[in-house]
Amino acid sequence: MQKLYFITSTLPLVHGGRTKSLLKRAHLLNDRGIELTIISTNYNPDYSIVYQDYREEDKVTLKTQFENIYDYYRNKSTNSNHINLWKKELEKIVGDFSDYVEVTRSKKGGRFYYYRGGIPKFMIKNSDSKNQEFFATYNEWNFNPHKFYYINNDGWIHKIDTYDASNELISQEFLTQNGQCYIYKEYKKNKLVVIQLHEPNNKIVSFSSEKEFIAYFFNDVFYENDVVVNDARFLDLPLLKAKVGKRIFQIHNSHLNNPLDNQSGVKGSFSNILNSKFPKTDTIVSLTEKQKKDIISAVPSLKDNISVIPHSTTKRELKYQRQLNHFGVICRLHPQKNLVDAIKGFQLFLKEYPDYILDVYGDGESRQELEHLVNELDIRDKVLFHGNVKEIDKAYQSLNLLMITSDFEGFALNALEAISNGTPIITYEVNYGPTDIIDANSGWVTRERTPEALKEKMIEAIMQPKNVKDVQKRSLKFSEENFVKSWLKEIGKDEK
Repeated sequence: MQKLYFITSTLPLVHGGRTKSLLKRAHLLNDRGIELTIISTNYNPDYSIVYQDYREEDKVTLKTQFENIYDYYRNKSTNSNHINLWKKELEKIVGDFSDYVEVTRSKKGGRFYYYRGGIPKFMIKNSDSKNQEFFATYNEWNFNPHKFYYINNDGWIHKIDTYDASNELISQEFLTQNGQCYIYKEYKKNKLVVIQLHEPNNKIVSFSSEKEFIAYFFNDVFYENDVVVNDARFLDLPLLKAKVGKRIFQIHNSHLNNPLDNQSGVKGSFSNILNSKFPKTDTIVSLTEKQKKDIISAVPSLKDNISVIPHSTTKRELKYQRQLNHFGVICRLHPQKNLVDAIKGFQLFLKEYPDYILDVYGDGESRQELEHLVNELDIRDKVLFHGNVKEIDKAYQSLNLLMITSDFEGFALNALEAISNGTPIITYEVNYGPTDIIDANSGWVTRERTPEALKEKMIEAIMQPKNVKDVQKRSLKFSEENFVKSWLKEIGKDEK
């Protein structure tokens, strides 16, 4: 029986556009009666919590199942219901707790240190929920912990990390609830050198890289007539080594070495699929026509292997009050998004129109830098950081307009979400997405990629505002009906 799989490197609880689009694709296909399994390949002991949240938030239906490479091999190696509880394991290592003096170095850290003879012997770290997160043991020759024993929500040790005297990681052991090691990883100078998979029949299979290991796993779970959709470039090579019926490679980002230069060549992470040896029976799915044309220009032999399926949306009910003096950005706070320009452009705009507010929705590694910039420009009362937001439609509808200043995108899902909520967009010329999504009735494209050009369009936006109904009308081009029809054709399923 042919099965459908989506594969990705990670499924975060709080996620960005790539995971959001994957889950929505799954949901829409589920709604048409298509069953599928989403497979992740990173290690996360709390995936059951993630899956539960996805279901409670209606991000997936019961027609979507989940699998993870580590969970798969752990379950294969679990041979009894016996659970090795962490406290018993710790007692085996250190003996009677009453022989030690407990020391709390910091109340905030949740770490409790246990000394004997003036020397630290072990440490217990509690999580915010008061459960134990891990315990660590010390060697006589080092005041840094030697081994970290990580504890899951069920109270058993799921992973052991071992460090040398220089505090460099030398090994990881992944354990079943019985305490058996099912995957072992060895490191030299913090670099992975070998992975050993301990199969239930006492067979040990060794791999020199994560990709080798993942390819082995794919051949374990996939059959020759299955259809597999890959959403992560890290998994391209492992999937190409797997025997399946059809591979579909979904592109989420720019394939260019320099996203601002169409002549800069193909990025290394795309090299496994954007080449003349790409299998003729497989497909690459781009989100925009422009990216498809650029790929064919770089690799002409791919012209019959690329489809274009944009993200989809539905026109939202307008039920929240729009604040005309509020502009916004809604995205992951990441260097790629180039939000420094958005803030600098807004600061220039404020000099002429001081009664406006910039709402920043989202979180990420750039937040501290951006907050520092806001303080430096002395506009902290005009730029509000809200963090991640759950009521996304309310956020969009509260804005007069959305700004996009990214260096590159695969599609810019936030642009599509904005117009479906009647919120027009000011955007830089970006490869790829925003300029494919908006038209003259739903947004503005700056004349150049500068804060000064942004300021000009902000002034134009308040002097010549777009009509909310016209903005929403543009979103009809990206209907869910067209999206599902295209995907059903791609996976070889008759529309139900």
